[in-house]
Amino acid sequence: MNWESCYQNGDTPWDKGAPAPELLHALGDGYLRGSIFVPGCGRGHDVRAIAGAGCHEVLGLDLAPRAVFDAIQLGVPPNARFEEGDLFALPDVLKKRFDWVWEHTCFCALTPNLRTQYVEAIHSALRPGGCLLALFFLNPDLDDSHDGPPFGVSKPELDALFKESFTLKAEWQPRAAYPGREGRELVRLLQRD
Repeated sequence: MNWESCYQNGDTPWDKGAPAPELLHALGDGYLRGSIFVPGCGRGHDVRAIAGAGCHEVLGLDLAPRAVFDAIQLGVPPNARFEEGDLFALPDVLKKRFDWVWEHTCFCALTPNLRTQYVEAIHSALRPGGCLLALFFLNPDLDDSHDGPPFGVSKPELDALFKESFTLKAEWQPRAAYPGREGRELVRLLQRD
């Protein structure tokens, strides 16, 4: 998938122009404090919402230069920044740095063969004891679940992927969702071992 081309051509149906509705509930519940990492941040709507909740530091990372450019144009709070970069090639300065990772659309955009690498990258970005708060897309409602992105995932697949390096602390159905995504997502709170 050529993400840069998608942003250049305005072909970004995943960008709803606002933060994920469940994120706003999570912030209200006191999740995502300290230093936060948002991989695949796109135009940064979630990053700005997290920064606005008073977090110490929020880094939004995206592979597409145009996404990062757009995110900066839309505004950068003083406690946030946007960087172009590859989640699978994090520099040492970003390893074991973050208290939290917020996952929204990065995981489901990756082909399933990259999911083990995703887990390793998130683990490497978190401090020991840090947490991943993730909004997973279970059912993209495609005829073929392998015909993405987005690529769906099942609970057993999530269990198998994360069990070696994370502990599942909580799981719940989103209290709010973008229209059309109701009942198709799952929130998981996972702690880095």
